[in-house]
Amino acid sequence: MAECPVCGAEVELTADAVVGELMECPDCGTELEVLGVDPPELGEAPETEEDWGQ
Repeated sequence: MAECPVCGAEVELTADAVVGELMECPDCGTELEVLGVDPPELGEAPETEEDWGQ
């Protein structure tokens, strides 16, 4: 279990979670990134900017 950095909810990581994996907080819906698996740590996923080919 890891804690959502936005709302503090407990988020369960899958057994095969890897650093860099993206997931969604079941409580607040924030997109989260796995920062560590031992110990489990989550952070807000970086905002992806649209690339219009410029």
